[in-house]
Amino acid sequence: MITTAALPQQPSVSAPLVTPKPYTAEFITSDGLSVDRLIELGTNRRADLHAARQRLAIAEGRLMQASLRPNPTLNTEYGSPQFLGGEAESDLKVGVSQLFELGGKRSRRVAVAKLELTKARAEVAAIERSVSVEIRGAYIAALSAVRQLDVLEKLIVANEELLRVTNARLNEGDVAPLDVNLVRVENERFKVQAIQVRNEFDTAMLQLGTLIGAETNEALKLAPQPDRPPRFDMGLSELSELARKTRPDLEAARINEELGTARINLAKANGTPNVEAGVAYSRSKSFIDFPPALGGGSFPNKDNSIVFSVSVDLPIFNRNQGEIASATGEKVQATREREFLESTVKRDVAIAYKKYRAAAESLVIYSTQIIPRSEENLRTVRAAYGLGDFSVFEVVNEQRRLTESVTNFNQILKDYYNALTELETAIGMPLPASGFTPGSTSVLPDKDIVPLQVDRSKLLDSIRSIERKTLSSKQTVKENN
Repeated sequence: MITTAALPQQPSVSAPLVTPKPYTAEFITSDGLSVDRLIELGTNRRADLHAARQRLAIAEGRLMQASLRPNPTLNTEYGSPQFLGGEAESDLKVGVSQLFELGGKRSRRVAVAKLELTKARAEVAAIERSVSVEIRGAYIAALSAVRQLDVLEKLIVANEELLRVTNARLNEGDVAPLDVNLVRVENERFKVQAIQVRNEFDTAMLQLGTLIGAETNEALKLAPQPDRPPRFDMGLSELSELARKTRPDLEAARINEELGTARINLAKANGTPNVEAGVAYSRSKSFIDFPPALGGGSFPNKDNSIVFSVSVDLPIFNRNQGEIASATGEKVQATREREFLESTVKRDVAIAYKKYRAAAESLVIYSTQIIPRSEENLRTVRAAYGLGDFSVFEVVNEQRRLTESVTNFNQILKDYYNALTELETAIGMPLPASGFTPGSTSVLPDKDIVPLQVDRSKLLDSIRSIERKTLSSKQTVKENN
């Protein structure tokens, strides 16, 4: 958080100051993509999410199959000795049989399939939440790099002006060559830091494009975060209760426990024998040979009949004991997993909440205590340097301290938004709007103390103004002498 007064404000010659275009200006615009829009694009575009959603189609197909009844069976038989050179006799049999499932197998099979479909929905929701968390993390990383790069670019502009001023004073014999070298080294150090932060920004943008399923040549523009981070005031107990009710993976664990019970019931039902009933029509064609005493000869004979049949498995050896034992073990396993996940959810919420509180308190301390005092110290040292009381070494040291404080502030601001994202992850849903304080919506004090978005033209105008005042003061001292 570097204010205009904290930047180098030294007397200089009247050379024009050049305001460079911010590196991130083409990527961060007011009409850019918000984080919610990025999440929407990611959930609609990503091929892996489309693949995950096919679990629903698979589960729906299994539910459809589970509700179907067994098909009837058509049996036909035909035999004749004439195929082996015998008489033209034949036997024909046509029958239909139907398997009837007993013990509630079909209804319990349907119950298992419905729970599997519900579980698949919860698992897909958990995957979608995981993707949204990754997108939020990349968005936060990109915006954090933007803030740090914005500070470094301002410092580079102001430090170049300090270098120009120091060179002018060297020509007048007011400072030693070491002062120029110190300022030059400091400026190059800022440039190296800017290169590293640009790389972090480019990496975050590439990662963000991958996470939303964008093409490699697709240019992304992001909407900036609010200058003043919002304050979230829900308590830990409320968040824990919300997580217990809404977290998708916990819901899937509960469904998996119910699924264990349903599978036990199905395994027991499968131990009940089924009944197969059938009806068949048979026709037999044969020849009766009369003895010579009765005149001899062969006469055809036809018999028609209808046969009813019922078959039942006898559960003497196999009563599905193995499947029942296996399903019972799965039920116990699901219960233990659900209990462990519940404790994990409570821990996740508590950790994320503590991180949020720590980041919020640190933001207030940095913005109201550390950075204002560092800025005041730097202003004092620079004013003394302008009058020749301090060397540029003290100016550089104070500037480094302030830069370190601003870097820490940006990191804490990043941690703050990451903590909000962790809270969303822990409760399994977006943070409710009712959880944010109405009216005063920032965690920072009411006074605007986040001037990271200082307009560069105003910044340089302020530097020139202070230069003119300092030159005027020096001219007055010379005239009095």
